[in-house]
Amino acid sequence: MFQFLARRAHITNRQALHFSKSFIRNSYYLVAPELPPVVEGSDALFQSNTFPSYEHATTQAVVSGGLRLCTETDTAIQQHVERLAHESSKPTFESIFNPIEDLNVQFETGYYTIRQLALVNQRMFANLYSKFDSHFAIHREFRFQDPTLFNLVQGLNTDERRAKLEDWQQTLINVYLHFGKLNGCHLQNEEFDQLQLLNGKLSQHQYSFAQRLLYGNKTFTHLELDPFAFDDVPYHIKQQFAVDKAKPDSGPWRLDLSDQTFHTIMTYSGNRPLRKLMFEAYYGRASPTVDRLNRNVENIVEITRKRKLIAKFLGYSCFADIILQSKMARTKEIVQDFIESTRSKLKPIHDENIRELTAYAQEKSKKSNEYEKLQAWDVAYWRHRQLQDLYSSLKIDPLQISRHFSYDHVLNGLFQFVEVLFGVKFELENNFDEQYKWHPDVQVYRCIENGNVIGHVFIDAFARPNQKSELFLGTAGRDRCQRHSIFPIAYLNMSLPRIEGTATLMTLAQLKEMFFAFGRVLQVLLTQSPNHELAGMRNLETDALDIVPHFLIQCLRDSTILSYISENVETKTSLDPSTYNRALNQIDQHMITHDILRQLYLSAFDLEIHSNATNYYDAMVKLWPLFTSVPLHNRDFHPCSFEQIYCEQLASAYYSHKWSEMIACDLFNAFKEVGMNDKEKIAVLGKKFRDTILARGGTVSMRELFREFRSREPSYEHYIRRLTTQP
Repeated sequence: MFQFLARRAHITNRQALHFSKSFIRNSYYLVAPELPPVVEGSDALFQSNTFPSYEHATTQAVVSGGLRLCTETDTAIQQHVERLAHESSKPTFESIFNPIEDLNVQFETGYYTIRQLALVNQRMFANLYSKFDSHFAIHREFRFQDPTLFNLVQGLNTDERRAKLEDWQQTLINVYLHFGKLNGCHLQNEEFDQLQLLNGKLSQHQYSFAQRLLYGNKTFTHLELDPFAFDDVPYHIKQQFAVDKAKPDSGPWRLDLSDQTFHTIMTYSGNRPLRKLMFEAYYGRASPTVDRLNRNVENIVEITRKRKLIAKFLGYSCFADIILQSKMARTKEIVQDFIESTRSKLKPIHDENIRELTAYAQEKSKKSNEYEKLQAWDVAYWRHRQLQDLYSSLKIDPLQISRHFSYDHVLNGLFQFVEVLFGVKFELENNFDEQYKWHPDVQVYRCIENGNVIGHVFIDAFARPNQKSELFLGTAGRDRCQRHSIFPIAYLNMSLPRIEGTATLMTLAQLKEMFFAFGRVLQVLLTQSPNHELAGMRNLETDALDIVPHFLIQCLRDSTILSYISENVETKTSLDPSTYNRALNQIDQHMITHDILRQLYLSAFDLEIHSNATNYYDAMVKLWPLFTSVPLHNRDFHPCSFEQIYCEQLASAYYSHKWSEMIACDLFNAFKEVGMNDKEKIAVLGKKFRDTILARGGTVSMRELFREFRSREPSYEHYIRRLTTQP
């Protein structure tokens, strides 16, 4: 949020995109990039009035088109603002925002195109995207840092003029004024300089935090020589870490500190000393346990202090108040109440789970005396072992369950379910121009409502190892622009294994990932925002961003979904609902309170830091025992690698993940109340959901839309009940 420009100073090279040629804008000296020559195909790749032409996707076209797009957009907006400032007549809403919207459509669509290329062709575009991501972010902020534009928008913010505007127009004005104030556009020169100095120092410490964490990741390596260390580890995982891929059983195995490696060892390795070594290394990155020059302690202290000073400077009691005023929750007191209400109900269940897991470890281990008290590096491993036994006792066979969920049938069933719920159809484009696809696997579906096409979704379902991201993601490809009749485009990227000649079967975990990602697709396609800047996910509150994806997960948890998505590949019968419920509610929810409480702890830590500026170690020691009975290890310094709140955009908003899930449970319960089997009733309710949560999200606060849908304030009751009810 706080991407401030240094006043009367140069912006120098960010992420290796080198700048030159300075020009003046409202007392700022901006350093514009030396524009590269136009590369053939870049215009086709970055067009926004039709589909991006991916056959022209080269690194040269991306660099040329991306740099030109950023600079030309910013220059055009500045020229537009200067013209308005010199006009004798008062500017109108349309005269201010319409030209900005026109430029924004192409700018954001270009960014989405580069992001999509990075996801589907990592070797060629991933590094390039990581550089462009920050570059686009800088240019995206420019209009919120222009005092002249701020004052023009402020002129619309009178009772008389606002009375003539629609809700979405007032929302857009509020967005510009909110971010303008956070960027100091309302301040005089001396005050502005002080704010910029504070933010400049904050940015330096955030950059240092990220670099020291990166150094900790890069400098660690462990070569495991013990031939018995990986006895419990599945073959494909042994092969992943083996130095000699042809002999994965005999080792040695090379380990790093990537998230994937760490969680894999914690879950599968029966070697307790190895788990402890990896735990201490992972949570010791940039901590007091490393040399002074590579610690993040000073960065944490300074980031916390600078944020507190910025809050005071802008007239807030604490940094959390700045952030939460624009969130669905609105205040830290409401967030704290959500955390405490959930914690108090889940902690007794969690404590009992840990006692049972401790007894299980003592029973199964050859050295039972080692497990009188489970340590943090023991929980994931013994939880996984206990889960395998639970599969056997419940007679759940994951492979047999997967045989009821072939990809093609699931996709078509999901489309049918969405049609019942929201009244839109998805139809395959059979003769779609290949130049608009990045790979032959891609399928394009048009989204149809009342016979009219309202958008398209590009689905890239299958894995391409070492080339394509393994994540299941639903993203925007282009947002709706009503003024120019530009329909939205969504991308659905998955990583399903494919064997030619056989059906692609899906696990329950993959089903969850697919439904979650498709929730994002619906957010993009079903928006009815009249303005591009408020369409899709563009202006959704951070704590409302995952509501629709989690809502679809709740739909998946209800066994009525089986009639849409389940069909055995041989017998053509649907999966037995009781088996499905056991798999989802006992297997999938096994020790779920441990995971939820971990996230709530981190959320509480985040709020404590940004509400009271508490020392990070004191906050950790104070809060830890409230959320878990597993002891805090003396070499666990997880705040020193808590990048999400110290460097990224989740400061004072880490709770958003669980808040969205709670809201989704509350919304879904409205459908349960009318009966998920009653298609007519859920269609009526689905239309209301579509007309509020989906259609108007971003144009009106989500809290107001929730009240309109549920006729009351949010309740934690349904979320807590789902987590505490024994199956």
